[in-house]
Amino acid sequence: MRDPMSWALPLFRAFGIQVRVHILFFLITIGLFLRQVSLSGNVVWWGDAFLFVIPLLFGIILLHEFGHCFGARAVGGEAEEILIWPLGGLAFVSPPHEWKAHTYTVAAGPFVNVIICVVAGGIMAGAGFLPSFNPMSDPYVSEMKSMKDDRIYTSQYGLRLYMPGTAEAPPDLGGTFVGKPADMTEAAARLGYDRALAPGWVVWVNRAFWWSWLLLLFNLIPAYPLDGGQLLQGFVWGRRDYRTGVQVAARIGFICSFLVLIASIASNESMMMGLGLFMLFSCALKLRSLDLEEGAYGDFSGGYTSLDDDEEAPKPRPKKQGFVKRWLHARAVRRLRHEAAQRQRDDERMDQLLDKIAKGGKGALTDDERRFMERVSARFRNK
Repeated sequence: MRDPMSWALPLFRAFGIQVRVHILFFLITIGLFLRQVSLSGNVVWWGDAFLFVIPLLFGIILLHEFGHCFGARAVGGEAEEILIWPLGGLAFVSPPHEWKAHTYTVAAGPFVNVIICVVAGGIMAGAGFLPSFNPMSDPYVSEMKSMKDDRIYTSQYGLRLYMPGTAEAPPDLGGTFVGKPADMTEAAARLGYDRALAPGWVVWVNRAFWWSWLLLLFNLIPAYPLDGGQLLQGFVWGRRDYRTGVQVAARIGFICSFLVLIASIASNESMMMGLGLFMLFSCALKLRSLDLEEGAYGDFSGGYTSLDDDEEAPKPRPKKQGFVKRWLHARAVRRLRHEAAQRQRDDERMDQLLDKIAKGGKGALTDDERRFMERVSARFRNK
């Protein structure tokens, strides 16, 4: 119970990856659900709100994290676990410590969101509708433009009226009205105009598009721990070095988190304020992790000569480390140990392939073996 990261329930294992969900994820999503259904004047049925806020959001976040896992494996790294937690998802991956591998792994997550948007948009286009790219639109109303008659269609919670057979709104009845489905149906029948009502299945495809599009835009904010901050780090890393990449990304992340906090105060949004504070905290931790990673195995600058000393100076009692520092330290140690073990395995396989070339020439290598040799050779060149 002392480790908040352990408050998670195992759900299932897929593709060799353990999927867990943090208990606080349910607290946040249930809170969002209750917030919607308890709003003054709420017209959304509780079942629709539940499906939209919990299962649909969970599924899109999970696919995003699987993208990171498959991206890490594609560059020769490993993926062990996915944790769905209050602020999204965490993929515990170990790509090679190289900027291209890092960038590929990070970009694979948002790329999954792009695929979801393309697939959802393609399905809607097949039905004759175009999704709305406005992330501030109401996903429950789900306004969609029809490619067949140029009308704006809505879900059962919206009401768009048009003159019969045209795409023109009646006088004084332009725009979208929001209300309970029964009230909207009664109003449309009483007024006698055409109602632009989208099929229910198209509405849900549009809602999946909306979630994926919103998460894609949000994740591209250049601040830790979001993918935008990680991509910025990889961009600078490829042109300078790892340390500079982290420093630049963290400092720009500070600016972004300040802007989010200002926006949260101006809009009185507690959820946005929590995200801004978490981004600020993550940027500070990332800078701190540079020192922890460099000192993960301690300071051996004295070499073995210290063993010759007859007396040792009294050492001050070390200060007990906090949870965050212990977690970062343990994570850095695990990563370094994994990289050392992976290098040893690569070296052993490289020796075997060199023996194979000596006996049968390069033509004896398979395509996979050639790619492996190219990757390991690139690692040595980048040292």
